[in-house]
Amino acid sequence: MVELEISSGVPRGEKTSVAAARILREAIFSGELRPGQTLGEENLARQLGISRTPVREALVLLRGEGLVETPPNRPAAVRGFTAKDLREMHSLRAVLEGYAARTAAPNLTDQQVGELERSVERYASLMDNDAMLRELVAENFTFHNTIIDAAESQRLQSMIQQTTAMPLIYRSYMTYSRENRDSALQDHRKILAALRDRDPERAESLMKAHVLWARDVALAHLPLIEDGSEPTNDSA
Repeated sequence: MVELEISSGVPRGEKTSVAAARILREAIFSGELRPGQTLGEENLARQLGISRTPVREALVLLRGEGLVETPPNRPAAVRGFTAKDLREMHSLRAVLEGYAARTAAPNLTDQQVGELERSVERYASLMDNDAMLRELVAENFTFHNTIIDAAESQRLQSMIQQTTAMPLIYRSYMTYSRENRDSALQDHRKILAALRDRDPERAESLMKAHVLWARDVALAHLPLIEDGSEPTNDSA
């Protein structure tokens, strides 16, 4: 059984189930809750200082985000990822985000281009500071999401969300070397240049290559569960 490092429990003024989901989400992203780890409702309720009902609702929210799985007749558990999962999700994401960049290129406003330029600058300022890892990952999402938003397609946005395994992205960044971070920055700069030039084909090609590069880095460095393996018996 894992005792979560929760400093203040669920804050007042925030819906209990939403707050519980946020706390558990952060624990999953940080690795405090590990892939395959069982999420016992009673124990989580005790640690969070709330009843089991909002915990159950929080687990439903996290399941919808792809962070938690609820096998039949078994307790909920942190979702684990296999190499096949990672390869498939990143490959699909490469196609979808490439299409988003292609669609966004001719339609980007000067304001959106400016947002991307500032994002690239912020990423560059963060990449040497290991203590700012969360901010670096958040900046990566800002860059990608600005392009996705500019594509102006709710359907496309929803499809990309389904192929974006955020825990994998967070943990992948933890393994990034200084060279990896610089490569990601250079990719962002090249994509930005293509978008600034309103070049759909180049923007699409560069985005696809960037996501596939991130896939290969993750496959090389992330500890992944074996296909068909059982979740761990650790519980929270």
